[in-house]
Amino acid sequence: MPFNFRSIRVRLPLLFTLVSALPALLSVFWISNVLTARMEEILQQRVNEGVSVVENVLQQYTEDLLLKGRVVAQTQQIQEYLRSRNKIALINELNTLNQDLQLTLYGTVIEVFDESGQAVVSEPKKRTQQVPDRMIYTALHRNEFKVSRFFADNQLRIATALPIFYPGQPRAIGAVTLSFNVSDRLADEIRKIAISEVIFFRGRAQDQSLNLLASTLDEATTASLIARSQQGQLALHNKPDYVLATRQSSARNGVYQLGVAVDTRNMLAVIASLRALLSLIAVVAALVALASALGLSRRLVQYIVYLVQAARKVERGELDDPIYLKSQDELGGLAEHLDAMRREIKSTLEQKEVMIDNLMVRDQLNQAIIRKVGNELLKEVLMIIIHSVNAQKGSIMMVDKVQDQERLLLKVVYDPMQSEQPENVLEEVSFALGEGIAGEVARTGEAVICNDTQNDKRFKTYRFQQMDKRIWNMICIPLQVGEDILGVVSLDNKGEGFTQEDLTKVNHLAGQVAIAVQNAELYERSITDGLTQLFIRRYFDDHLEQEMKRTLRTGSSVALLLFDIDHFKRFNDTYGHQVGDWVIQKVAAVARSCIRDGLDMAARYGGEEFAIVMPDTTLEGAVQVAERLRQAVEESFVYHDGNKLKITISLGCAAFPAQANDRETLVQLADTALYASKHKGRNCTTAYDERLSVYTGPA
Repeated sequence: MPFNFRSIRVRLPLLFTLVSALPALLSVFWISNVLTARMEEILQQRVNEGVSVVENVLQQYTEDLLLKGRVVAQTQQIQEYLRSRNKIALINELNTLNQDLQLTLYGTVIEVFDESGQAVVSEPKKRTQQVPDRMIYTALHRNEFKVSRFFADNQLRIATALPIFYPGQPRAIGAVTLSFNVSDRLADEIRKIAISEVIFFRGRAQDQSLNLLASTLDEATTASLIARSQQGQLALHNKPDYVLATRQSSARNGVYQLGVAVDTRNMLAVIASLRALLSLIAVVAALVALASALGLSRRLVQYIVYLVQAARKVERGELDDPIYLKSQDELGGLAEHLDAMRREIKSTLEQKEVMIDNLMVRDQLNQAIIRKVGNELLKEVLMIIIHSVNAQKGSIMMVDKVQDQERLLLKVVYDPMQSEQPENVLEEVSFALGEGIAGEVARTGEAVICNDTQNDKRFKTYRFQQMDKRIWNMICIPLQVGEDILGVVSLDNKGEGFTQEDLTKVNHLAGQVAIAVQNAELYERSITDGLTQLFIRRYFDDHLEQEMKRTLRTGSSVALLLFDIDHFKRFNDTYGHQVGDWVIQKVAAVARSCIRDGLDMAARYGGEEFAIVMPDTTLEGAVQVAERLRQAVEESFVYHDGNKLKITISLGCAAFPAQANDRETLVQLADTALYASKHKGRNCTTAYDERLSVYTGPA
């Protein structure tokens, strides 16, 4: 049959071919552009978020350096060896701390200086001083704890300097500095968290002023990537190997750029494959339309519309619905590619959500560690860990000695059926190591998941407010630093049961909590009197100074109460020094019970002399507290050979700023009032006024 363009048999297939092919070609162009634009947005969003993650991680390393610096400065052996100038022992101790605190991970250098700012030792040994004299001077003379970033020898260095105090000495006997350079090794560690390539640099590539500080890529690739980024050549249509986002950060003596790069090659390959497939689809659609006319073209259009709608869902971020076509041709392959891309994007977003959640939990823990100490720290971290895995309740037990045996003592418990907030445990609840699930974890250091406590023979009840009867599943994790097990965290009652993911997450958090608890214990020991468990004189002086400054800012009043034990020498001379220690401990215990918990501060001021700082308290209010304390001591006693030994105290109080302008004057006025109480016959309270100036010494 001769070809006749006017024939319907020719024009109709050609018409359907045109109608089918044109939308297919337009769809190829549109979907390709949409996917390219969307992927470019996703990549740009990812690298921008990666920069924020890298900044947060670098800040976390910086805070960790300061925290570990405090541990080094407060180590008793460091203080002793520096005071005696025992360099060999000092180097050995620094080497031990370097290993225990994992400071070698980023090449941290520890330097110790004497009270004049002269270098004593460094670990590892360095030819030149790593930290500027300014930071050492600040630590020695201002007692400031800061972390500084600065450039030295064309490297970005992070350093901290802290004073070293020796017990009983008011001034620092030296200073310790910790510093490390931002290196390729550090960048590699950050890359594991950011899941992206990490770059630190200064200057510009095109004018040959580029100073590459650290990178997870090779030097040539990094330099080329920075140059193309500065020239705006990293758009996806230019087919770069990486996309890069940078952010400027400041150091003390300059600025640097922090960059995050993401590999685009796999994504570009997917885009090219999609374009090829879509182009092939367009050709196939035209041929099929030519052969099968209306019916086949209709089906093809339906597939394309489905793919377009699927692409739009991906563009809008609707990633839950799978993309699937019951077809073995290119359209089915395209659907598989689109679905693979959907799954990859969804997985990436879920990983980022988990990472952000973990960072938020770590930030909450860091804030708790900074703000809290003792049981208050345990209470807050318990709530953070419980919420992180959606458990219902839990507890923290700490290893302590009971009658010369190590046992697990219940310190903090949270049960929403008993209280909305976690509570300190006042009654003694303890386990032997190896007893029950918690005791087994404390003995072995291995975490345990038990999702059926009622049928697990290891589970032991401890009859605390019937809480154990309502536990149907639990997870126990050790609080461990190195080989030392400090305690156990128990999380109870998760609806669907605990998983290995919960164990991994809580194990990571427990390690951070264990280090914080150990550091808090070391710090508390350094500021607490061993006999009375009250604060020491040096901490009292600093605390009083800070309260007076706060009082000036707020316009309130702070009162100081000084008191000592009447005829204390008679206790020592008549009954012996052990009885004297009992008397001091009794008075300290009564003093703690008479002050406001968390607000007032009691300290051992001297041998048998004590001090109490009372914020937001007038002189009249201080007298009321003093009288309550005096009466409580008068009603107390200690036993000796079956006899009750009565105790009395004499007290003096003064207020700031009503009566004094500085700390020394305030202490002197309260001391004068104390001497006046002695002259009045002891066992009384005296508030300072100007008429008491005649009392300058004990009666």
